[in-house]
Amino acid sequence: MLHPVTRSCSALPGISGARGWFVEVVTGFGISTTSADGYVSPDVLARAVEERGFEWLLFDDHSYFPVDTPDAIDAEFRARLPLIRDLPVVLAYAASATERLIVGSGVALLPQRDVLHTAKAWATVSTLSGGRAVLGVGVGWNVGEVRNHGIDPAKRGAVLDEQLAALRALWTQEQAEFHGEHVDFGPVVARPRPARPLPVHVGGPSRAAQVRALRVGDGWLPYAGTSTPEDVRRARGWFTEQGRADLPVTVSGVPGDHQLAEEYLGAGAERVLFDVHPLNEADTLRALDRLTEVVARLT
Repeated sequence: MLHPVTRSCSALPGISGARGWFVEVVTGFGISTTSADGYVSPDVLARAVEERGFEWLLFDDHSYFPVDTPDAIDAEFRARLPLIRDLPVVLAYAASATERLIVGSGVALLPQRDVLHTAKAWATVSTLSGGRAVLGVGVGWNVGEVRNHGIDPAKRGAVLDEQLAALRALWTQEQAEFHGEHVDFGPVVARPRPARPLPVHVGGPSRAAQVRALRVGDGWLPYAGTSTPEDVRRARGWFTEQGRADLPVTVSGVPGDHQLAEEYLGAGAERVLFDVHPLNEADTLRALDRLTEVVARLT
Protein backbone atom coordinates (compact mmCIF):
# COMPACT_ATOMS: atom_id res chain seq x y z
CA MET A 1 0.00 0.00 0.00
CA LEU A 2 1.33 3.42 -0.94
CA HIS A 3 0.74 6.53 1.14
CA PRO A 4 0.65 10.26 0.47
CA VAL A 5 3.62 12.20 1.73
CA THR A 6 3.93 15.93 2.23
CA ARG A 7 7.27 17.38 1.29
CA SER A 8 8.83 20.63 0.13
CA CYS A 9 9.44 21.10 -3.58
CA SER A 10 12.92 22.35 -2.75
CA ALA A 11 13.66 18.98 -1.15
CA LEU A 12 12.98 17.02 -4.32
CA PRO A 13 16.25 15.60 -5.69
CA GLY A 14 17.58 17.35 -8.75
CA ILE A 15 14.93 20.07 -8.87
CA SER A 16 16.30 23.59 -8.84
CA GLY A 17 14.54 26.90 -8.58
CA ALA A 18 11.50 25.65 -6.67
CA ARG A 19 9.70 28.14 -4.48
CA GLY A 20 9.83 26.04 -1.35
CA TRP A 21 6.05 25.81 -0.92
CA PHE A 22 4.59 22.59 0.40
CA VAL A 23 2.33 20.27 -1.57
CA GLU A 24 0.86 16.87 -0.94
CA VAL A 25 2.49 14.43 -3.33
CA VAL A 26 0.95 10.99 -3.59
CA THR A 27 3.93 8.79 -4.39
CA GLY A 28 3.42 5.90 -6.77
CA PHE A 29 0.77 7.38 -9.06
CA GLY A 30 0.79 9.25 -12.34
CA ILE A 31 -0.88 9.73 -15.71
CA SER A 32 -0.06 8.32 -19.15
CA THR A 33 -1.70 9.87 -22.16
CA THR A 34 -1.49 11.01 -25.76
CA SER A 35 -1.05 14.67 -26.67
CA ALA A 36 -2.93 15.12 -29.92
CA ASP A 37 -3.83 18.08 -32.09
CA GLY A 38 -7.28 19.47 -31.32
CA TYR A 39 -7.32 18.24 -27.72
CA VAL A 40 -6.19 19.71 -24.40
CA SER A 41 -2.86 21.53 -24.54
CA PRO A 42 0.01 19.73 -22.76
CA ASP A 43 0.76 22.72 -20.51
CA VAL A 44 -2.86 22.87 -19.30
CA LEU A 45 -2.88 19.11 -18.77
CA ALA A 46 0.43 19.13 -16.90
CA ARG A 47 -0.69 21.86 -14.50
CA ALA A 48 -3.90 19.99 -13.76
CA VAL A 49 -2.01 16.74 -13.16
CA GLU A 50 0.44 18.45 -10.81
CA GLU A 51 -2.30 20.29 -8.91
CA ARG A 52 -3.93 16.94 -8.13
CA GLY A 53 -0.78 15.53 -6.57
CA PHE A 54 0.31 13.03 -9.21
CA GLU A 55 4.04 12.33 -9.52
CA TRP A 56 4.50 11.48 -13.21
CA LEU A 57 3.05 12.45 -16.58
CA LEU A 58 4.12 10.37 -19.60
CA PHE A 59 3.18 10.90 -23.25
CA ASP A 60 3.30 8.36 -26.06
CA ASP A 61 5.05 8.74 -29.40
CA HIS A 62 4.21 8.23 -33.06
CA SER A 63 5.63 10.22 -35.96
CA TYR A 64 2.82 9.50 -38.44
CA PHE A 65 0.24 6.85 -39.32
CA PRO A 66 0.72 4.38 -42.21
CA VAL A 67 -2.57 4.01 -44.03
CA ASP A 68 -1.98 0.28 -44.49
CA THR A 69 -1.91 -0.37 -40.74
CA PRO A 70 -4.02 -3.50 -39.98
CA ASP A 71 -7.61 -2.84 -38.95
CA ALA A 72 -7.33 -4.81 -35.71
CA ILE A 73 -6.50 -1.74 -33.59
CA ASP A 74 -9.18 0.22 -31.76
CA ALA A 75 -11.03 2.67 -34.04
CA GLU A 76 -10.65 5.61 -31.65
CA PHE A 77 -6.92 4.98 -31.31
CA ARG A 78 -6.61 4.65 -35.07
CA ALA A 79 -8.32 8.01 -35.56
CA ARG A 80 -6.07 9.95 -33.20
CA LEU A 81 -2.73 8.38 -34.17
CA PRO A 82 -2.09 10.83 -37.05
CA LEU A 83 -2.84 13.74 -34.69
CA ILE A 84 -0.12 13.00 -32.12
CA ARG A 85 2.07 16.02 -31.42
CA ASP A 86 5.87 15.96 -31.52
CA LEU A 87 7.05 14.41 -28.27
CA PRO A 88 10.02 16.62 -27.22
CA VAL A 89 7.96 19.76 -27.86
CA VAL A 90 5.12 18.36 -25.75
CA LEU A 91 7.53 17.57 -22.91
CA ALA A 92 8.95 21.10 -23.02
CA TYR A 93 5.44 22.55 -22.77
CA ALA A 94 4.54 20.27 -19.86
CA ALA A 95 7.77 20.91 -17.97
CA SER A 96 7.57 24.69 -18.38
CA ALA A 97 4.08 24.77 -16.86
CA THR A 98 5.01 22.82 -13.71
CA GLU A 99 7.53 22.81 -10.88
CA ARG A 100 7.67 19.30 -9.45
CA LEU A 101 5.95 16.99 -11.96
CA ILE A 102 8.15 14.34 -13.59
CA VAL A 103 7.54 14.44 -17.35
CA GLY A 104 8.62 11.92 -19.94
CA SER A 105 7.87 9.48 -22.71
CA GLY A 106 5.79 6.41 -22.37
CA VAL A 107 7.30 5.34 -24.67
CA ALA A 108 9.57 7.08 -27.19
CA LEU A 109 10.05 4.94 -30.29
CA LEU A 110 13.79 5.38 -30.25
CA PRO A 111 14.69 3.28 -33.33
CA GLN A 112 12.70 5.79 -35.39
CA ARG A 113 14.60 8.76 -33.94
CA ASP A 114 18.09 10.08 -34.62
CA VAL A 115 20.11 9.31 -31.49
CA LEU A 116 22.08 12.59 -31.54
CA HIS A 117 18.92 14.67 -31.71
CA THR A 118 17.30 12.48 -29.05
CA ALA A 119 20.23 13.02 -26.68
CA LYS A 120 20.00 16.78 -27.09
CA ALA A 121 16.20 16.92 -26.81
CA TRP A 122 15.94 14.98 -23.54
CA ALA A 123 19.00 16.65 -22.03
CA THR A 124 17.46 20.03 -22.85
CA VAL A 125 14.16 19.13 -21.19
CA SER A 126 16.13 17.87 -18.19
CA THR A 127 18.19 21.05 -17.81
CA LEU A 128 15.28 23.43 -18.33
CA SER A 129 13.08 21.52 -15.86
CA GLY A 130 15.75 21.09 -13.20
CA GLY A 131 16.07 17.35 -13.70
CA ARG A 132 12.39 16.39 -14.00
CA ALA A 133 12.69 14.33 -17.19
CA VAL A 134 12.45 10.58 -17.69
CA LEU A 135 12.99 8.65 -20.92
CA GLY A 136 10.73 5.68 -21.51
CA VAL A 137 11.79 3.74 -24.60
CA GLY A 138 10.41 0.99 -26.79
CA VAL A 139 10.87 -0.64 -30.18
CA GLY A 140 7.38 0.12 -31.50
CA TRP A 141 4.55 -2.15 -32.57
CA ASN A 142 3.67 -0.75 -36.02
CA VAL A 143 6.14 -2.41 -38.37
CA GLY A 144 5.05 -0.18 -41.25
CA GLU A 145 5.90 2.92 -39.23
CA VAL A 146 9.28 1.44 -38.33
CA ARG A 147 10.06 0.39 -41.90
CA ASN A 148 9.27 3.80 -43.37
CA HIS A 149 11.92 5.29 -41.09
CA GLY A 150 14.48 3.13 -42.86
CA ILE A 151 14.75 0.55 -40.07
CA ASP A 152 14.39 -3.19 -40.61
CA PRO A 153 11.63 -4.12 -38.12
CA ALA A 154 13.46 -7.38 -37.34
CA LYS A 155 16.48 -5.39 -36.15
CA ARG A 156 14.77 -2.66 -34.14
CA GLY A 157 15.72 -4.27 -30.83
CA ALA A 158 19.39 -4.31 -31.82
CA VAL A 159 19.11 -0.69 -32.95
CA LEU A 160 17.59 0.30 -29.59
CA ASP A 161 20.36 -1.46 -27.67
CA GLU A 162 23.03 0.51 -29.52
CA GLN A 163 21.09 3.75 -29.16
CA LEU A 164 20.85 3.36 -25.38
CA ALA A 165 24.58 2.76 -25.11
CA ALA A 166 25.22 5.78 -27.34
CA LEU A 167 22.93 7.99 -25.24
CA ARG A 168 24.85 7.12 -22.08
CA ALA A 169 28.08 8.09 -23.83
CA LEU A 170 26.66 11.36 -25.15
CA TRP A 171 25.32 12.33 -21.73
CA THR A 172 28.44 11.50 -19.72
CA GLN A 173 31.60 11.79 -21.82
CA GLU A 174 33.54 14.96 -22.61
CA GLN A 175 34.02 13.72 -26.16
CA ALA A 176 31.70 10.88 -27.07
CA GLU A 177 31.99 8.40 -29.86
CA PHE A 178 30.20 5.19 -30.71
CA HIS A 179 30.88 2.66 -33.42
CA GLY A 180 28.29 -0.06 -33.86
CA GLU A 181 26.44 -1.83 -36.62
CA HIS A 182 23.46 0.55 -36.46
CA VAL A 183 24.82 3.64 -34.67
CA ASP A 184 28.12 5.15 -35.71
CA PHE A 185 29.48 8.59 -34.86
CA GLY A 186 32.29 10.47 -33.24
CA PRO A 187 34.21 11.80 -31.66
CA VAL A 188 31.71 14.58 -30.87
CA VAL A 189 31.06 17.15 -28.17
CA ALA A 190 27.38 16.98 -27.18
CA ARG A 191 25.75 19.48 -24.86
CA PRO A 192 23.74 20.18 -22.79
CA ARG A 193 24.01 17.32 -20.36
CA PRO A 194 21.03 16.25 -18.25
CA ALA A 195 20.67 18.14 -14.97
CA ARG A 196 21.00 14.80 -13.18
CA PRO A 197 21.37 11.21 -14.41
CA LEU A 198 18.40 10.79 -16.72
CA PRO A 199 16.38 7.67 -15.86
CA VAL A 200 15.74 5.30 -18.76
CA HIS A 201 12.74 2.98 -18.38
CA VAL A 202 12.35 0.21 -20.94
CA GLY A 203 8.87 -0.54 -22.23
CA GLY A 204 7.52 -3.73 -23.76
CA PRO A 205 5.92 -6.97 -22.55
CA SER A 206 8.54 -9.38 -23.87
CA ARG A 207 11.37 -11.10 -22.04
CA ALA A 208 13.72 -9.25 -24.42
CA ALA A 209 12.39 -5.95 -23.05
CA GLN A 210 12.83 -7.19 -19.48
CA VAL A 211 16.40 -8.26 -20.23
CA ARG A 212 17.06 -4.82 -21.74
CA ALA A 213 15.61 -3.13 -18.66
CA LEU A 214 17.74 -5.30 -16.40
CA ARG A 215 20.93 -4.80 -18.38
CA VAL A 216 20.88 -1.15 -19.44
CA GLY A 217 17.75 0.44 -17.97
CA ASP A 218 16.73 2.09 -14.74
CA GLY A 219 13.34 0.41 -14.68
CA TRP A 220 10.77 -1.65 -16.58
CA LEU A 221 7.77 0.19 -18.04
CA PRO A 222 5.09 -2.30 -19.13
CA TYR A 223 1.75 -1.23 -20.61
CA ALA A 224 -1.41 -2.46 -18.95
CA GLY A 225 -2.94 -3.38 -22.31
CA THR A 226 -0.26 -6.02 -22.90
CA SER A 227 0.97 -6.92 -19.39
CA THR A 228 -1.37 -8.25 -16.71
CA PRO A 229 -0.77 -8.11 -12.95
CA GLU A 230 0.34 -11.74 -13.17
CA ASP A 231 2.87 -10.79 -15.86
CA VAL A 232 4.22 -8.13 -13.51
CA ARG A 233 4.40 -10.64 -10.67
CA ARG A 234 6.38 -13.10 -12.81
CA ALA A 235 8.71 -10.37 -14.06
CA ARG A 236 9.28 -9.16 -10.51
CA GLY A 237 10.23 -12.69 -9.51
CA TRP A 238 12.60 -12.99 -12.44
CA PHE A 239 14.26 -9.65 -11.64
CA THR A 240 14.77 -10.91 -8.08
CA GLU A 241 16.33 -14.14 -9.36
CA GLN A 242 18.73 -12.05 -11.44
CA GLY A 243 19.80 -10.08 -8.37
CA ARG A 244 17.76 -6.97 -9.20
CA ALA A 245 14.88 -7.07 -6.77
CA ASP A 246 15.20 -3.29 -6.57
CA LEU A 247 14.51 -2.66 -10.29
CA PRO A 248 11.52 -0.28 -10.40
CA VAL A 249 8.41 -1.38 -12.27
CA THR A 250 6.01 1.30 -13.52
CA VAL A 251 2.81 0.19 -15.27
CA SER A 252 1.39 2.67 -17.79
CA GLY A 253 -2.03 2.84 -19.41
CA VAL A 254 -3.89 1.52 -16.35
CA PRO A 255 -7.67 2.07 -16.61
CA GLY A 256 -9.21 4.12 -13.82
CA ASP A 257 -10.15 1.01 -11.89
CA HIS A 258 -9.37 0.79 -8.18
CA GLN A 259 -9.22 -3.00 -8.08
CA LEU A 260 -6.94 -3.37 -11.11
CA ALA A 261 -4.54 -0.71 -9.86
CA GLU A 262 -4.41 -2.46 -6.50
CA GLU A 263 -3.61 -5.76 -8.26
CA TYR A 264 -0.67 -4.18 -10.09
CA LEU A 265 0.67 -2.70 -6.87
CA GLY A 266 0.20 -6.01 -5.10
CA ALA A 267 2.08 -7.77 -7.90
CA GLY A 268 5.15 -5.64 -7.27
CA ALA A 269 4.72 -2.45 -9.28
CA GLU A 270 6.13 0.62 -7.57
CA ARG A 271 3.99 2.96 -9.63
CA VAL A 272 0.83 2.90 -11.72
CA LEU A 273 0.08 5.48 -14.40
CA PHE A 274 -3.60 5.87 -15.17
CA ASP A 275 -4.68 6.17 -18.78
CA VAL A 276 -6.32 9.43 -19.85
CA HIS A 277 -7.53 9.58 -23.46
CA PRO A 278 -7.08 12.86 -25.35
CA LEU A 279 -10.05 15.04 -24.44
CA ASN A 280 -11.02 18.69 -24.38
CA GLU A 281 -10.00 20.69 -21.32
CA ALA A 282 -13.24 20.37 -19.37
CA ASP A 283 -13.53 16.61 -19.89
CA THR A 284 -9.85 16.17 -19.05
CA LEU A 285 -10.27 17.92 -15.71
CA ARG A 286 -13.28 15.78 -14.89
CA ALA A 287 -11.35 12.62 -15.77
CA LEU A 288 -8.46 13.67 -13.53
CA ASP A 289 -10.84 14.43 -10.68
CA ARG A 290 -12.28 10.92 -10.96
CA LEU A 291 -8.78 9.46 -10.85
CA THR A 292 -7.94 11.37 -7.67
CA GLU A 293 -10.89 9.57 -6.09
CA VAL A 294 -9.43 6.24 -7.24
CA VAL A 295 -6.06 7.15 -5.74
CA ALA A 296 -7.73 8.15 -2.47
CA ARG A 297 -9.07 4.61 -2.16
CA LEU A 298 -5.57 3.21 -2.67
CA THR A 299 -3.76 5.33 -0.08
